[in-house]
Amino acid sequence: MSVSVEFMNADTTTIAPVRIAEGGPMLIRATQRLTGVALVFAAFALWLAPGAAWESDVMLFKLILSLTAALAGLGLMQSSAKPNTPKIEIDTIRREVRLVRLVAEGKNIVLQRCGFADLARAEWEGVKVRLWDKNNAPLAEVTLNDRNVMTSLVSGLRAAGKLV
Repeated sequence: MSVSVEFMNADTTTIAPVRIAEGGPMLIRATQRLTGVALVFAAFALWLAPGAAWESDVMLFKLILSLTAALAGLGLMQSSAKPNTPKIEIDTIRREVRLVRLVAEGKNIVLQRCGFADLARAEWEGVKVRLWDKNNAPLAEVTLNDRNVMTSLVSGLRAAGKLV
């Protein structure tokens, strides 16, 4: 039996990744976006500069420079977009938890894979199960209202020795 976001009843089940906010990637994306906006603004401002020469060789240089700056700026702004939130897949047959990110039309990449036996610990409280990876970092917090799915997950974690 596999438990996954795609196969569960959306009304009764919530599966969400738990991640600590890391400032590094966010700061890099903000810097990329700011640089991209500055390049696009500079490409347009190049044509508004007062006292600029209008000779043909200077105009060609300004055109090439402004097109390059605008394309580089748009590329930086596009690449600074926030990546898709990873989805949690819990496979009770293979006894593993996977973080999967959708990258293109229907293509997924596995960001992290952790078997039930490799988990550092697991906690079970009512309808919630919290999982930590082998480095003791939060991996997932799963809220399941379907009793059969919860029984399958808890029995798999007990068999791996992560729940008592």
